[in-house]
Order: sequence, then structure tokens, then C-alpha cells
Amino acid sequence: MKILAASLPIGLLVGLCAGAGAQVRHDPLNAGEVDQLRESAQEPKKRIDLLISFARVRVLAIERLRSATHHGVANPSTSDPALDNSGKIGDLLAELAAVIDELDDNLEMYNRHSEDLRRPLRHVLDAEADFLKTLEGLGENATALQKRHLAAALEDASDSVKNSSDSARAMLAGQIEKKGEEKSKEKLDHQEAKQAPGTPAPDAEVR
Repeated sequence: MKILAASLPIGLLVGLCAGAGAQVRHDPLNAGEVDQLRESAQEPKKRIDLLISFARVRVLAIERLRSATHHGVANPSTSDPALDNSGKIGDLLAELAAVIDELDDNLEMYNRHSEDLRRPLRHVLDAEADFLKTLEGLGENATALQKRHLAAALEDASDSVKNSSDSARAMLAGQIEKKGEEKSKEKLDHQEAKQAPGTPAPDAEVR
């Protein structure tokens, strides 16, 4: 999903069809989230924080559903709560993967535009470490029925988060190196600016 900075999250809204005959999936973002992204199009740090928060909402919802299944209270009207929750968790895993991919696209775009992403990237890495713990817990504690229904979606979501963390880590290292070089250059420029212009060089020879 490649998305322009000032645009709506087009990749999230219309890029979910695999082909002309593919089944249309629901949008991973709700209307309120789309509006928030639109309003933050020119604010990289805010936009990245929003995407992290959207991903966290999905992760927390996954954890709640997993916990409900564990306690057998997913849906009193359903004889098999694990099956009832598998569809909902699967949808949330797909949404999580899509939001993480959107986050990656935005990071790459802002990095190309030389935005300072050092702090946002650290936020991304911290958040994604928590996301992975939840996904690993889901894989370890899911019922046998859930594991059968969620295997593909869980693998896709986990891969998205892991790949995103690898990319963010590499990007952060590059930014630290680049910004460090820029800081050294700025310091040198400042020192040169302090020297009075037109100062004559010392006489080469004293007569």
C-alpha cells in the first residue's frame, strides 16, 4: 500500500481487493479514524502516533476476545464460544496487519522527505514489541478450534508486525547516523560563522 502524504488512506480503503473477482472486505478503519488521519496528513509525528493507537485498539480487542473465550463467556447464545470468537478475532488480525502496513508506508514516505522520525520510531518499536507479545500469547493460548481458523490470519499479522519492527529499527539507525552527521555539520557551521568575516590572514613574514 503506497499512500501520498496529503491523501486519505486510500490503500486501506480501496486496496483490499486482490483482483476484479475478489471478495470485498470491510474497511479496516472506521469513519472517525479516517477523519483523524485526514486531519493529520501534514503532521508526521501525530499521524504516526494515531496509527499506533489504531493498531493498539485492535490488539486490545483481540486480547479481550481471547480472554472471553478462555472464560467461556464470548456469547451466551452460542454453544461454542471459541468458534464464535474466531471470526471476530480473524477480522481484527486482518485489520491489524493492514494498519501496520499503512504505518510502514507512512514511515517510508516521511523518511524519504527527511523528516526527523527518531522519537516516533522509538514509539513504534515499543508498541510493536507489546503487539507481538499479545499475538504470541494468542497463538499459545488459543483453543484448538481457534488455531485452525486463525492460523493464516495470525501468521499474516505477526509477519506484518515483525517486518515493521525490522524496518523501523533499520530506519532509526539510519536516522541516528544521519542526524548525528547533520548535528556535527551544524556545529562546524556555527563555529565558522562566529569567526569575523574578512579577517586578514597573519603575515607570512615579519620584516
